[in-house]
Amino acid sequence: MKLTIGCGRLKTSDLDKILSFVTSNLTLVDSKSVCGIEHLHQAATLSLSSHNNGFNLSKDKSTEVLLYLTSLRQISKALKLAGINKDTKTVGWVYFGESSPDLSEIIAEDDSVISIKSYDFSNLAKDIDVNLEDQIKQKIIMTRTAILPVQPR
Repeated sequence: MKLTIGCGRLKTSDLDKILSFVTSNLTLVDSKSVCGIEHLHQAATLSLSSHNNGFNLSKDKSTEVLLYLTSLRQISKALKLAGINKDTKTVGWVYFGESSPDLSEIIAEDDSVISIKSYDFSNLAKDIDVNLEDQIKQKIIMTRTAILPVQPR
Protein backbone atom coordinates (compact mmCIF):
# COMPACT_ATOMS: atom_id res chain seq x y z
CA MET A 1 0.00 0.00 0.00
CA LYS A 2 1.28 3.44 -0.89
CA LEU A 3 1.85 5.98 1.87
CA THR A 4 1.74 9.75 1.29
CA ILE A 5 2.53 12.42 3.86
CA GLY A 6 2.41 16.19 3.72
CA CYS A 7 1.72 19.34 5.63
CA GLY A 8 0.41 22.84 5.23
CA ARG A 9 -1.74 25.70 6.39
CA LEU A 10 -5.50 25.36 6.67
CA LYS A 11 -7.38 27.55 4.20
CA THR A 12 -10.60 27.41 6.19
CA SER A 13 -11.58 27.49 9.84
CA ASP A 14 -14.75 25.44 9.18
CA LEU A 15 -13.95 22.43 11.36
CA ASP A 16 -16.86 20.37 9.99
CA LYS A 17 -15.64 20.88 6.43
CA ILE A 18 -12.07 19.95 7.42
CA LEU A 19 -13.20 16.85 9.31
CA SER A 20 -15.32 15.76 6.33
CA PHE A 21 -12.05 14.89 4.55
CA VAL A 22 -10.88 12.53 7.32
CA THR A 23 -11.40 8.83 6.59
CA SER A 24 -9.96 5.54 7.79
CA ASN A 25 -7.20 6.10 5.21
CA LEU A 26 -6.61 9.83 5.73
CA THR A 27 -5.61 11.45 8.98
CA LEU A 28 -5.09 15.11 9.71
CA VAL A 29 -3.02 16.08 12.74
CA ASP A 30 -2.16 19.36 14.38
CA SER A 31 1.35 20.18 13.16
CA LYS A 32 2.42 21.06 16.72
CA SER A 33 2.17 17.35 17.55
CA VAL A 34 4.81 16.44 14.96
CA CYS A 35 8.51 16.66 15.84
CA GLY A 36 9.82 16.99 12.29
CA ILE A 37 8.64 15.36 9.07
CA GLU A 38 10.64 12.22 9.96
CA HIS A 39 8.44 11.80 13.04
CA LEU A 40 5.27 11.93 10.92
CA HIS A 41 6.72 9.49 8.40
CA GLN A 42 7.75 7.11 11.19
CA ALA A 43 4.28 7.22 12.80
CA ALA A 44 2.66 6.53 9.42
CA THR A 45 5.02 3.65 8.63
CA LEU A 46 4.52 2.09 12.06
CA SER A 47 0.75 2.44 11.72
CA LEU A 48 0.80 0.65 8.38
CA SER A 49 3.11 -2.05 9.73
CA SER A 50 0.99 -2.62 12.83
CA HIS A 51 -2.13 -3.10 10.71
CA ASN A 52 -0.37 -5.36 8.21
CA ASN A 53 1.04 -7.52 11.01
CA GLY A 54 -1.92 -7.61 13.40
CA PHE A 55 -0.57 -5.69 16.38
CA ASN A 56 -2.60 -2.54 15.81
CA LEU A 57 -4.20 -0.77 18.76
CA SER A 58 -7.03 0.88 16.78
CA LYS A 59 -9.36 -0.20 13.98
CA ASP A 60 -8.20 2.48 11.53
CA LYS A 61 -4.72 3.23 10.26
CA SER A 62 -5.51 6.94 10.47
CA THR A 63 -6.24 6.70 14.20
CA GLU A 64 -3.18 4.55 14.71
CA VAL A 65 -1.03 7.42 13.37
CA LEU A 66 -2.31 9.61 16.22
CA LEU A 67 -1.40 6.95 18.77
CA TYR A 68 2.13 6.65 17.42
CA LEU A 69 2.63 10.42 17.17
CA THR A 70 1.70 10.89 20.81
CA SER A 71 3.15 7.57 22.08
CA LEU A 72 -0.18 6.94 23.80
CA ARG A 73 -2.47 3.93 23.88
CA GLN A 74 -5.69 5.84 24.55
CA ILE A 75 -7.40 7.19 21.45
CA SER A 76 -9.30 9.91 23.33
CA LYS A 77 -6.08 11.32 24.81
CA ALA A 78 -4.24 11.09 21.49
CA LEU A 79 -7.08 12.95 19.75
CA LYS A 80 -6.96 15.66 22.38
CA LEU A 81 -3.19 16.13 22.00
CA ALA A 82 -2.68 15.62 18.27
CA GLY A 83 -6.09 15.88 16.64
CA ILE A 84 -7.28 19.00 14.92
CA ASN A 85 -9.65 21.42 16.61
CA LYS A 86 -11.12 24.89 16.07
CA ASP A 87 -7.78 26.50 17.01
CA THR A 88 -5.67 24.45 14.57
CA LYS A 89 -4.06 26.57 11.87
CA THR A 90 -1.46 24.16 10.44
CA VAL A 91 -1.67 20.42 9.85
CA GLY A 92 0.23 17.35 8.88
CA TRP A 93 -1.51 14.63 6.94
CA VAL A 94 -1.06 10.98 6.11
CA TYR A 95 -2.87 9.12 3.36
CA PHE A 96 -2.86 5.34 2.95
CA GLY A 97 -3.76 4.45 -0.63
CA GLU A 98 -2.80 4.68 -4.26
CA SER A 99 -3.89 8.19 -5.19
CA SER A 100 -4.05 10.95 -2.59
CA PRO A 101 -7.26 12.94 -2.32
CA ASP A 102 -7.21 16.56 -3.46
CA LEU A 103 -6.72 18.44 -0.22
CA SER A 104 -6.06 21.78 -1.95
CA GLU A 105 -9.60 22.86 -1.08
CA ILE A 106 -8.70 23.00 2.62
CA ILE A 107 -4.87 22.97 2.79
CA ALA A 108 -2.21 25.19 1.25
CA GLU A 109 0.89 22.98 1.23
CA ASP A 110 3.78 24.43 3.23
CA ASP A 111 6.69 22.23 4.33
CA SER A 112 7.78 24.77 6.93
CA VAL A 113 4.85 24.09 9.30
CA ILE A 114 6.34 20.85 10.61
CA SER A 115 9.63 21.20 12.41
CA ILE A 116 11.34 20.32 15.65
CA LYS A 117 11.16 24.00 16.62
CA SER A 118 7.35 24.15 16.32
CA TYR A 119 6.78 20.88 18.23
CA ASP A 120 4.73 21.38 21.41
CA PHE A 121 6.93 19.88 24.11
CA SER A 122 4.65 21.27 26.85
CA ASN A 123 1.89 18.77 26.04
CA LEU A 124 3.64 15.81 24.52
CA ALA A 125 7.08 15.66 26.09
CA LYS A 126 7.25 17.99 29.06
CA ASP A 127 9.81 15.72 30.73
CA ILE A 128 12.44 16.34 28.02
CA ASP A 129 15.11 18.90 28.87
CA VAL A 130 14.46 21.90 26.62
CA ASN A 131 18.19 22.72 26.64
CA LEU A 132 19.08 19.59 24.65
CA GLU A 133 19.96 19.94 20.97
CA ASP A 134 16.96 19.70 18.61
CA GLN A 135 18.19 16.48 16.97
CA ILE A 136 18.58 14.81 20.37
CA LYS A 137 15.07 15.87 21.41
CA GLN A 138 13.73 14.50 18.11
CA LYS A 139 15.53 11.17 18.64
CA ILE A 140 13.95 10.87 22.10
CA ILE A 141 10.48 11.54 20.67
CA MET A 142 11.00 9.10 17.80
CA THR A 143 12.27 6.42 20.18
CA ARG A 144 9.08 6.77 22.22
CA THR A 145 7.10 6.47 18.98
CA ALA A 146 8.96 3.31 18.01
CA ILE A 147 8.49 1.51 21.34
CA LEU A 148 4.73 2.07 21.63
CA PRO A 149 3.75 -1.45 20.50
CA VAL A 150 6.05 -3.15 23.00
CA GLN A 151 5.00 -1.15 26.04
CA PRO A 152 2.98 -3.21 28.53
CA ARG A 153 -0.78 -2.75 28.31
